Amino acid sequence: MPTLKNIIYSTLFFLSVTIGLSVFADIAYIYTLCGLSGWVAFGHLITLDDDMPGEWSNPEGIKTIWRTSLAILAVKFAVFIGLVVLVLSAPTLAKYGA
Repeated sequence: MPTLKNIIYSTLFFLSVTIGLSVFADIAYIYTLCGLSGWVAFGHLITLDDDMPGEWSNPEGIKTIWRTSLAILAVKFAVFIGLVVLVLSAPTLAKYGA
Protein backbone atom coordinates (compact mmCIF):
# COMPACT_ATOMS: atom_id res chain seq x y z
CA MET A 1 0.00 0.00 0.00
CA PRO A 2 1.50 3.34 -1.00
CA THR A 3 2.47 5.68 1.78
CA LEU A 4 2.44 9.46 1.69
CA LYS A 5 6.24 9.42 1.52
CA ASN A 6 6.18 7.21 -1.60
CA ILE A 7 3.56 9.40 -3.24
CA ILE A 8 5.63 12.53 -2.62
CA TYR A 9 8.79 10.91 -3.98
CA SER A 10 6.96 9.61 -7.05
CA THR A 11 5.49 13.04 -7.73
CA LEU A 12 8.90 14.69 -7.39
CA PHE A 13 10.38 12.11 -9.77
CA PHE A 14 7.67 12.77 -12.36
CA LEU A 15 8.16 16.52 -12.13
CA SER A 16 11.96 16.27 -12.30
CA VAL A 17 11.94 14.01 -15.35
CA THR A 18 9.29 16.13 -17.07
CA ILE A 19 11.17 19.38 -16.54
CA GLY A 20 14.53 17.76 -17.30
CA LEU A 21 13.38 16.32 -20.62
CA SER A 22 11.82 19.64 -21.55
CA VAL A 23 14.97 21.62 -20.79
CA PHE A 24 17.59 19.23 -22.14
CA ALA A 25 15.75 17.37 -24.92
CA ASP A 26 13.07 19.86 -26.00
CA ILE A 27 10.22 17.43 -25.32
CA ALA A 28 6.85 18.93 -24.45
CA TYR A 29 5.61 18.47 -20.91
CA ILE A 30 2.45 16.67 -21.97
CA TYR A 31 4.33 14.04 -24.01
CA THR A 32 6.62 13.25 -21.11
CA LEU A 33 3.69 12.97 -18.72
CA CYS A 34 1.87 10.66 -21.15
CA GLY A 35 4.94 8.46 -21.52
CA LEU A 36 5.63 8.23 -17.81
CA SER A 37 2.01 7.56 -16.87
CA GLY A 38 1.75 4.87 -19.55
CA TRP A 39 4.97 3.29 -18.29
CA VAL A 40 3.65 3.26 -14.72
CA ALA A 41 0.22 1.89 -15.69
CA PHE A 42 1.51 -0.90 -17.92
CA GLY A 43 4.28 -1.75 -15.44
CA HIS A 44 1.67 -2.22 -12.73
CA LEU A 45 -0.42 -4.33 -15.11
CA ILE A 46 2.54 -6.60 -15.86
CA THR A 47 3.26 -7.20 -12.17
CA LEU A 48 -0.39 -7.32 -11.07
CA ASP A 49 -0.32 -11.09 -10.59
CA ASP A 50 2.19 -10.68 -7.74
CA ASP A 51 -0.53 -9.05 -5.62
CA MET A 52 -3.03 -11.90 -6.03
CA PRO A 53 -3.82 -13.84 -2.86
CA GLY A 54 -1.10 -16.39 -2.20
CA GLU A 55 1.40 -14.93 -4.67
CA TRP A 56 4.78 -13.21 -4.27
CA SER A 57 3.70 -9.87 -2.75
CA ASN A 58 0.73 -11.35 -0.89
CA PRO A 59 1.73 -14.77 0.51
CA GLU A 60 -0.80 -14.51 3.36
CA GLY A 61 -3.66 -14.37 0.86
CA ILE A 62 -5.11 -11.06 2.07
CA LYS A 63 -7.87 -9.97 -0.29
CA THR A 64 -7.56 -6.31 0.74
CA ILE A 65 -4.10 -6.11 -0.84
CA TRP A 66 -5.49 -7.51 -4.09
CA ARG A 67 -8.45 -5.12 -4.16
CA THR A 68 -6.23 -2.14 -3.33
CA SER A 69 -3.86 -3.08 -6.14
CA LEU A 70 -6.75 -3.30 -8.60
CA ALA A 71 -8.06 0.10 -7.49
CA ILE A 72 -4.63 1.70 -7.84
CA LEU A 73 -4.26 0.14 -11.29
CA ALA A 74 -7.62 1.60 -12.31
CA VAL A 75 -6.53 5.07 -11.16
CA LYS A 76 -3.23 4.78 -13.05
CA PHE A 77 -5.00 3.81 -16.27
CA ALA A 78 -7.59 6.57 -15.79
CA VAL A 79 -4.80 9.14 -15.51
CA PHE A 80 -3.05 7.71 -18.58
CA ILE A 81 -6.23 7.67 -20.67
CA GLY A 82 -7.11 11.16 -19.45
CA LEU A 83 -3.73 12.50 -20.56
CA VAL A 84 -4.00 10.82 -23.96
CA VAL A 85 -7.49 12.26 -24.48
CA LEU A 86 -6.18 15.66 -23.42
CA VAL A 87 -3.33 15.48 -25.95
CA LEU A 88 -5.67 14.42 -28.74
CA SER A 89 -8.32 17.03 -27.96
CA ALA A 90 -5.93 19.96 -27.34
CA PRO A 91 -2.87 19.54 -29.58
CA THR A 92 -1.73 23.08 -28.75
CA LEU A 93 -0.49 21.76 -25.39
CA ALA A 94 2.47 20.31 -27.26
CA LYS A 95 4.05 23.75 -27.56
CA TYR A 96 4.51 24.07 -23.79
CA GLY A 97 7.85 22.96 -22.49
CA ALA A 98 9.42 22.20 -25.85
